[in-house]
Amino acid sequence: MKSLLILSISLLCVAFGAHSQTITGKVVDENHEPLIGATVLEEGTQNGVITDVEGQFTLTLQSPKSQIHISYTGYKSLVVAAQSGDPIHVILATSEESLDEVVVTGSSTFMDKLEPRHVEVITSAELTKAACCNLSESFDTNASVDVSYTDGVSGAKSIRMLGLDGRYVQINRENIPHVRGLIGRYGMGYVPGTWVQSIDVGKGAGTVVNGYESMSGQINVELQKPENSEKLYLNGYVNSMGRVELNANHAADLTDKWSTAVLLHADYLGNEVDGNEDGFMDLPKSRQLNLMNRYKYVGERVRSQIGIQVMRDEKAGGQVGFGFGDDFQTSPEYGFSNNTTRVEFFGKTGILYPHKPYQGWGLIYSGAYTDIDAGFGRDAYQGTEKTLYGNAIYQNVIGNTFHQYKTGVSILYDDFDESYADSAFSRQEIVPGTFFEYSYLPGDDFTLVAGVRTDFHNLYGTFFTPRLHTRYQITDQTALRLAIGRGYRVGNPLVENTNALVSNRQLVVMENLNPEVSWNMGGSLSSQLSMGGKKIDLIADYFYTTFENQLIYDMDQNSQRVLIYNLDGSSYAHSFQLEAKYQVNEFLGVKGAYKYYDVRSTIDGQLRKLPFISRDRFFLNASYATKYDKWEADATIQWFGTKRLPNTTDKPGEFQRSSETPDFFLVNAQISRGYRWGNIYLGSENLLNFKQDDPIIDPENPFGSNFDASLVWAPIVGRMVYAGFRYKIKR
Repeated sequence: MKSLLILSISLLCVAFGAHSQTITGKVVDENHEPLIGATVLEEGTQNGVITDVEGQFTLTLQSPKSQIHISYTGYKSLVVAAQSGDPIHVILATSEESLDEVVVTGSSTFMDKLEPRHVEVITSAELTKAACCNLSESFDTNASVDVSYTDGVSGAKSIRMLGLDGRYVQINRENIPHVRGLIGRYGMGYVPGTWVQSIDVGKGAGTVVNGYESMSGQINVELQKPENSEKLYLNGYVNSMGRVELNANHAADLTDKWSTAVLLHADYLGNEVDGNEDGFMDLPKSRQLNLMNRYKYVGERVRSQIGIQVMRDEKAGGQVGFGFGDDFQTSPEYGFSNNTTRVEFFGKTGILYPHKPYQGWGLIYSGAYTDIDAGFGRDAYQGTEKTLYGNAIYQNVIGNTFHQYKTGVSILYDDFDESYADSAFSRQEIVPGTFFEYSYLPGDDFTLVAGVRTDFHNLYGTFFTPRLHTRYQITDQTALRLAIGRGYRVGNPLVENTNALVSNRQLVVMENLNPEVSWNMGGSLSSQLSMGGKKIDLIADYFYTTFENQLIYDMDQNSQRVLIYNLDGSSYAHSFQLEAKYQVNEFLGVKGAYKYYDVRSTIDGQLRKLPFISRDRFFLNASYATKYDKWEADATIQWFGTKRLPNTTDKPGEFQRSSETPDFFLVNAQISRGYRWGNIYLGSENLLNFKQDDPIIDPENPFGSNFDASLVWAPIVGRMVYAGFRYKIKR
């Protein structure tokens, strides 16, 4: 539906006499097939857009004399002169031809200038600057998303946006809710990095079209498409910890209207990694097999796609000696296991009106079955989730294309069945909903999007979700975005506290738990300034989140318990980020950011800082590429300020921990060599080899009352070196 919006704006500009600084065009391959998601950038700036499902784009230039840089993974980049008036028709040639014919420049991350929300687009070119084995590792070169391990045993990673835990971020896959429910903690590890085409990172409340669960942000992952992916893509990866990974993607045209893609991922880690010699594996042994098959149909009026994914993931960790298939309830070692099977189908169908590109119907749907069989020490966890999702959308205009709207209905069905230790939990959620979103588009300088949705939860009543987004182009170089919105979510306390399960803490639910409800408000100011004859892009954003209700996971009152209860008092998060991007010359680009968080909740009657959050953080990234991208190098330095830790003063003295952590640096780096067939790469994570001392409390007595592996605030795995290759055959 976003594509129809972009196309309608394009036609509007033509019909009413487009501004001389606005250009439109279409990007196709040598067979004149549209390239979806191609990057279109004004050279020397961060001003850019991506092409829609028709390969079309609209871009408002900051200078009428600018050159336009157009790129797409696997194709030669092209630089063309801007033309006002007639649309630009661009044909990109495959990169198998001579590398010497084209100089590749431009940014691999940018903000969509016409988008009223604060959305940063991470392209596939940016993802190749790090190992990026899965979605959780896709943000190493991004300042907006923080990623860290949750504990010292399970290997689970969590993200943080605007200072808040990742459970408040709606993570979609092609606009379908994905990382949620029982896979809320491990789900990002189930999206292989080689399957990803681009990632949209949106701060603040998202659009009402996609549901009510976006509270602090929205991440949408676009996967490789059947119609424009390589005929064959192979990626091999190995690291110094012993992890081996193989990815194989294949795409083909079945007819002139049907295309298909098969995506395969397999990884294996069988080594027992214990760098700090505490008797516990720093990373669990793991093995995963992940397969997706998807099909796409492109007709004159109907576009449709359907796919299926099957995944099996197994982990075995804990004390050295515990392995796959061992019984954690009888093993002499403390064992952790997590065996997940997931089957999912998904699809989209759109009905277009060729002579009315602003009008259309869309249906998005998915269904999934998840089965988890896990163990933590002597305690067993079993969980199943059955999910169905549907979203029907209609888009049209009111009078003219200045006034557009989307409306529709949705349904979300979740059936949970969980058991842990000697307790069982089950619930069935049925949530029908309806929404309406109005967009006011009087020109390129101003956009307003106002939406409202109402959902009817069978257990918790009515959810009313209003949201507002606006963008104002103050000058050609400066834009202001503002937003406010409400969000809801129903928590999953067991899954969201897996870090506490790898300890001898007991989970204690103090009362009947209510849905979490929040308001998020804020905005961003983006501008471009001249410095040393070059241009520097500046983005400053501030967001404030306040909770009407929040689930409090209290680790402070008792070091052997996690008390879970509804918020009784105030809870809020202030988030400020200042980011600068500067292209030093044709080959070298740098970006840096400073982030400030003030995140507090009422815990045991006192307004306190939440644990494990740095108030201050610095981020610096440098990317260097020689002519024709034959050699590329990338380095990222991050500094994390001190973090508060949960109270442990009720433990014996030798097991107590400081109330605050020290600050620390992390450095990642990678170098790659490009060839006509692909590239090879070599890199390192945690190059300075910084590790948290004694991450596990009392590891010698894992079944004793003082054992705790949940107080992890920094890497426990030391320096890791990796290498790999990427091999491509174009269609």
